[in-house]
Amino acid sequence: MAGSRVRSPFGVALVATVLAGLVTALVLSFVLEDDEAPTEEPAQLTLAPGPDDGTVPQSDLQGRPAPAFSFARLEDPEGEEVDFETFRDGRPALVNFFYKDCPPCVVEMPALQAAYEDYGDEVAFLGLSYQESVEDGLELVERTGVTYEIGRDPSGELITAFAGVGLPTTVFIAADGTINATHTGDVRADLEAELEELVA
Repeated sequence: MAGSRVRSPFGVALVATVLAGLVTALVLSFVLEDDEAPTEEPAQLTLAPGPDDGTVPQSDLQGRPAPAFSFARLEDPEGEEVDFETFRDGRPALVNFFYKDCPPCVVEMPALQAAYEDYGDEVAFLGLSYQESVEDGLELVERTGVTYEIGRDPSGELITAFAGVGLPTTVFIAADGTINATHTGDVRADLEAELEELVA
């Protein structure tokens, strides 16, 4: 038939090869982009410069009296503030500063809840929501299932009083009101030993 064109098998194969190469290059570019993205979340949120050796900075107030402070309850932020000494009522205490966008804060909270269930009759547990909205703090508490007392540190004034240098910060306070230990970062590995020392 006049005007008809015969397609060369070689030409079809060439076009197919070029298209396949383009698709492969496009897929590889996405894969390489994903591989270059960071896969690990930060170990903690740092509030102050740490040591040059890469170790986690720590507050060192061991043996000093815990600062006197009061706190607003997260569930009743407009209510009357609670005096910490009245709250702990002569018991040793654990005070934990946390923030919703701090991965180790979130990870350790169920362990703190489990410890509260084991030691709550002997040790006063207090969580302090650091510089976040009431709504964000309540959402995190609900998500992690903690039932111990939660207060607020909206300005960062309280963690500063404890010389906190990162989040999470957990402070262990002896019955006489002195600081037994302060831990910056995930506390789970040391939690039981520190609590046992408080109640010994």
